Amino acid sequence: MPFSKGDPNINRAGRPKKGESLPDLLEKILAESKDGGEFDKREALCRKMIELAFDGESWALREVFDRLYGKPKQVVDQTTRQVAIVIDGEDAEAST
Repeated sequence: MPFSKGDPNINRAGRPKKGESLPDLLEKILAESKDGGEFDKREALCRKMIELAFDGESWALREVFDRLYGKPKQVVDQTTRQVAIVIDGEDAEAST
């Protein structure tokens, strides 16, 4: 059935709006000041992570360095044995 102007079955309001996404909600909460303090919750979290890194928590130290300098590149060696692939009988004689 083709579209016709004035059809009462058409949803004129459109798709309902979704609620806030999780990243938007987290950003909103973290932008608030912490207990009326001088810095927001994002800065408080960063300060706490750095404090834990100085206290010797290896995971916090790793996170701080990963955020500052990026994660180190990992090298994966994918070498395999040299294997001849036989397509037909003639190649089999030549490869042996």
